[in-house]
Amino acid sequence: MTSEEHIRRKVLLYWISMEDRLYLFRCCFPLALAVTTASASGLTSGIGWLFAAIAIDTGTLFWRRSIRRRIVDVDTEKCWRDAGIFHVAAVATYTIAGFNWVLGEPDQFVVTAIVLGASLMTHCSWVPTMRTVPNILALALPFGLILFAADSAGLLNTTSLLLSIMLLGTTAVIMHFNRHKYFETFAQLQAEQELTARLDQAYEAALIEKERAEEANRSKSAFLATMSHEIRTPMNAIMGFSDLVMRMSDDPKIREYGQYINDASLSLLTVLNDVLDFSKIEADRIEIEHRPVELAAIFESLLFWVGRARERKIEFHIEASGLPEGTLFADEGRLRQVLSNMVSNALKFTPEGGKVWLRGNVVSSDDGNVRVRFEVEDTGIGFSDEVASQLFMPFVQANGDIAKTYGGTGLGLAISAKLVGLMGGRIGARGKSGQGALFWFEVPFVRASMPLSRTA
Repeated sequence: MTSEEHIRRKVLLYWISMEDRLYLFRCCFPLALAVTTASASGLTSGIGWLFAAIAIDTGTLFWRRSIRRRIVDVDTEKCWRDAGIFHVAAVATYTIAGFNWVLGEPDQFVVTAIVLGASLMTHCSWVPTMRTVPNILALALPFGLILFAADSAGLLNTTSLLLSIMLLGTTAVIMHFNRHKYFETFAQLQAEQELTARLDQAYEAALIEKERAEEANRSKSAFLATMSHEIRTPMNAIMGFSDLVMRMSDDPKIREYGQYINDASLSLLTVLNDVLDFSKIEADRIEIEHRPVELAAIFESLLFWVGRARERKIEFHIEASGLPEGTLFADEGRLRQVLSNMVSNALKFTPEGGKVWLRGNVVSSDDGNVRVRFEVEDTGIGFSDEVASQLFMPFVQANGDIAKTYGGTGLGLAISAKLVGLMGGRIGARGKSGQGALFWFEVPFVRASMPLSRTA
């Protein structure tokens, strides 16, 4: 079914609904017709015209309901032609009855006006698809015949003529309204159909572009993830040989240059590690391991940050007293990576003389499970409320000045958030500009059967 055929069916349904409502309005017409024709031509004639009018109105009602039930399969052109036939039949019925009444009862002026109005008001059922000329003829026929009958009966005067013209004008207005409403509805539905079609096309195009973008992103991530070994191996060689140059050379300048190479290589390797880790996460190539570990041992392995902090004249405190005892099933490497990212960030954004704390505390615990909250707090530059919502987005830093001053890829916290999510936890931060910050994450763990020291 084409869109235009669909619209035609909608318009036909609209017209049917309007006609069903007008059916109740026209119910008084057959009764008025029966009473007037019975008075003019006898009881038999009145009953005959009554059943004729009822048959036409009721027949069209059932026809409309039949069309409504099978609207998907109907021929709309044929439906409109059938509707025109019913319309002409109704007009003819009321016109002939009115003509007989006027000829039979010339002294009943009020009833004559009613019959005239009923004859004209049958045009409320005017079919909007009929051509203009047939409709004008159908409207002029009853009007002309009744005027002729009224003149023959001596009832045609200024008052009756004005009344007839008023009724004719009312009918013409209703006909015009029906026709205007039909074309307006058709145009509106057609516009809606075209808009829907354009939206569907735009949606399909957007889905295709989205799939292409996702495929390109997956290809990029897969490529970078597979390049991990090829990129890291030469970097390790550069760092190794620069370290040898520093150790083996007695020339202070060469040792200085070797130190520059080593520091730059270490910074570049850190950036590469962040990018590669993030690419692996995007490519779904990181799996969380579950092995027995002791959280206290992980905190001990982070003591090397104390020396880094001392070099920058920053106090670094590790508070492990709140950690759970015994062993837990966890991914030791990924957990240490998240903690190191947070500690590294805290030290980076804390000026000389500042302080950094690393804490771990049990949030909830039962026989088989424990939930631990890790916190890294600092007295550094902090961040504003506007920045808080973007901290864990990839490639995002507080602002351009911070990126230029402190460096980095803006991936550390994004990677941490992804890893915490893979471990089934949640992550967050709070802080104020110039008053430090606190980063935290909570992770659920399953207890191992016994402490790691007893299994060795």
